[in-house]
Amino acid sequence: MSFFFNTNNNINPIDNLIQLFKQSETSKLVKPVEAQKSSIQTKNSTLLDLKLKLSALYQVAKDLSAVGVNSKFQVKSAVVSNSDVLNATAQSSAIVSNHTIFVQQLAKEDTILSSSFSISGNEILSATGEGIKTIRLIINGVSTDVNVSISAGDTNNTILNKIASAINSTVGDVSATVVNPTSSTARLVIKSKNTGSQYAISMSDVYGNLLASIGLDSNTLSNRLSSTETNGGYLYADANLLDAKIIVDGINITRSSNKISDVIPGVTIELRKAQSPGDTPVSVTIQTDISQVKGTVESFIKAYNDLIKFINDKTKTTTEGNRATFSGDQMLMKLKMELRLRISSGVSSANPSFLSDVGIKINPDGTLVIFDVSKLEKTIADDVSKIESLFNSSDGIAVRLKDFVNPFVQVGGVIDKRIDFGKEQIKRLEERIKSLNELIDERAENLRRQFAQLQSLYFAFTRQQALIQQMTSILQ
Repeated sequence: MSFFFNTNNNINPIDNLIQLFKQSETSKLVKPVEAQKSSIQTKNSTLLDLKLKLSALYQVAKDLSAVGVNSKFQVKSAVVSNSDVLNATAQSSAIVSNHTIFVQQLAKEDTILSSSFSISGNEILSATGEGIKTIRLIINGVSTDVNVSISAGDTNNTILNKIASAINSTVGDVSATVVNPTSSTARLVIKSKNTGSQYAISMSDVYGNLLASIGLDSNTLSNRLSSTETNGGYLYADANLLDAKIIVDGINITRSSNKISDVIPGVTIELRKAQSPGDTPVSVTIQTDISQVKGTVESFIKAYNDLIKFINDKTKTTTEGNRATFSGDQMLMKLKMELRLRISSGVSSANPSFLSDVGIKINPDGTLVIFDVSKLEKTIADDVSKIESLFNSSDGIAVRLKDFVNPFVQVGGVIDKRIDFGKEQIKRLEERIKSLNELIDERAENLRRQFAQLQSLYFAFTRQQALIQQMTSILQ
């Protein structure tokens, strides 16, 4: 047998042989373990996705299992015949019923206007004089004194703005602004921030005659005299005009706000426009919100179907024999079977007791579908408590699913434990891969030494062969 070593200085023959050896050993020993590790990592990733799908179903089932005022089925809507006049919203506690509402007047903010003055004039300064003036505002039973400093040379416009600024910085329940009816005139407008007679404004001069100098003397204020185009006074002379007045089912109602939530239980009415005598009262119908309840059922079906489709996809085996990540996995197969059992079994505490009775059926692949929309909507409209009991009664479908799925999704539950087991397997496999790589490196180093010794012998042999050839040539 003969050996040939390429002695080209640019190529290390031993390195080439060692590299080939390591590649062969890695493929034979390490790659199968890495493939096993990758498979477990894929399974753990899939289990995390499964937990997300289960958690989504759990949350929907938990919501649907709620009872009483928290029930997702006791959803009401208010149908209004004339939304220009009023709007209404209904809470779950509202009773299905019909009402008539006539809006006599809207609630308003109490408003006081000063007389009209020329912007550049000094009539106010002339009437009240320089110095600090004190006025008093009483609103909602709270009395507040406001100080206003009047200086020499202040124009009417300047003084009105000083009053507005002092009020805004001192009194919380009113706002004051200066409005220009024309380019050369100004009026002070003092307005309550809340509607109703409860927030009617009372004003008076305490020190000085500042209010009187702007057209708001004691007679005007105490008697709530009306303002005119030029004279100061109240925008609404009668404080009763500040309250909202409605007639609900023939009963006269007075409130301080246009948003009324204490007349019809569970219903909030928002007044928009006063009606005229002879107008038709607005009808308000409180009913079950069919669309929203149906949407709730559809959300449940979607969460359930997303989970079933995921399990189907991850456990399938194709006709070509290709197996999915969890093909044949007993946990997932049993999970799917148990889910179907809890969906398909009758609910003893409900009538109807099956999903099919309300227009929902199970497809051959285990998913759900609404096969009769009209039947579902009719059940909701006729008596929503029937479909509610199907889901949230003591053995209702949502209650069953919530209790069954919870051990899988809770922290430290079934899915978490299986993922943790996978992580432990991955850790052991990583240690095995490290050990195998070290073993291959050790074997490679031994081969490197053997090849080096062989190469050394080869070089000695070639030197002897060259010497013999030289001596033979001399002897000839």
